[in-house]
Amino acid sequence: MHIKRIAWSVLWLGLLSAQELYIRDEVVYISAQDTVSVIGAPPGDLQVDGTGIIENDGGVVWLTGDWINSSQGDGFVTPRNGWLYLVGGYQRLVGPTPTFYNSLALFNNGGDIKEMIGADGRIQNFLVLNDCELRTNAQTMMVENTDPAAITRTSGFVSSTGNGRLGRRTDRVASYLFPVGDRQLGPFRYRPVEVTPSAAAHTFLVRFANTDPTTDGFDRRAVLSPIDEANEFFYHIIERAAGNDPITLRIWYDEANDTYKDTLAHWEVPAARWEAMPTVINRSTGVAQTGMTQSAYMESSGWTNFSSPNFALARTRAPFVIYVPTVFSPNGDGSNDEFLIYYRGFERVRLRIYDRWGLLIWQGEQVGEGPIRWNGLTQRGETVPEDAYVFVVTGYLRDGRSTERAGTVTVIR
Repeated sequence: MHIKRIAWSVLWLGLLSAQELYIRDEVVYISAQDTVSVIGAPPGDLQVDGTGIIENDGGVVWLTGDWINSSQGDGFVTPRNGWLYLVGGYQRLVGPTPTFYNSLALFNNGGDIKEMIGADGRIQNFLVLNDCELRTNAQTMMVENTDPAAITRTSGFVSSTGNGRLGRRTDRVASYLFPVGDRQLGPFRYRPVEVTPSAAAHTFLVRFANTDPTTDGFDRRAVLSPIDEANEFFYHIIERAAGNDPITLRIWYDEANDTYKDTLAHWEVPAARWEAMPTVINRSTGVAQTGMTQSAYMESSGWTNFSSPNFALARTRAPFVIYVPTVFSPNGDGSNDEFLIYYRGFERVRLRIYDRWGLLIWQGEQVGEGPIRWNGLTQRGETVPEDAYVFVVTGYLRDGRSTERAGTVTVIR
């Protein structure tokens, strides 16, 4: 084996560029001051083969094509502090050999999908998604770094199918984000998970399943009271591969686009049914989650049951429900922009909004399943100022009876 040292002294401005790079039975060394750019149109690929490996001691490898690891090893020497930047359009991380990346950053330059093909991956330090989708398919990408900030994003997410997962190792009492979503199996949904473990070492693997759980063998109507039905649109696969301590599990959802749900549910074995979990709901978080219109979450504390990895939102059998938030902020930031009133069991619902002087400024009606919504405008389309407003919501039953609820909602811009 030979060592090829890419050093400042032999590079023009510390930069080595090639249209494609094939490394076989060599060790390529990249120092902290250096950048290696593999830029081609196409292919711009970087491949390691045989006993080849890259020792990236703090430098950056820019790649516009595919990363291909057909070598006998990890592809990169670890531990090291180098980066692999995927700066092309659609790009692939290709096996057949699993790669152990130092740090991986994804960039959208004409294509936001970076796809894993044929082999798992591990990341020593950091995964930076930016605005890209890391599509693991049936593979797993494991982030070994136990820093809660080891994964960052703007609007990017990780999607998986089948046995594919996003994995994280944990070692402290902190919130660990799993930014999972999907646009392959159904309409685009970003529905992240947060896990807050104990200080003991744990390993978690997560996948967002963007499909009716019934199609995967977890009948959403097989339930234990008080659940009526599990979510018909998606569920989450959350595995605990190491560790035993209780955790706090938080699953985010979109109040504006996901139909009314009021509990978390776990698929129990051997009973083969969805059962309710102890759940706290925050429907007006005020936290913008890029990829959701109105972010909210359900949370269960002290959870230890991972006998099956399947978790879902669900609704209970309460016959008539009206949920009303107390504040919203119609400022166009994508978070809590509408006053949403959720209900069930009513044939139609009417909503009236009054200002502080009792003047009716807006009214609307919703037939069938809700929510009914107010966007902070008057009936004439004028923006209302910050203030407290009186709402009156009336639910009408099929037999002609009705029930009414009134209160105040605060507009914050």
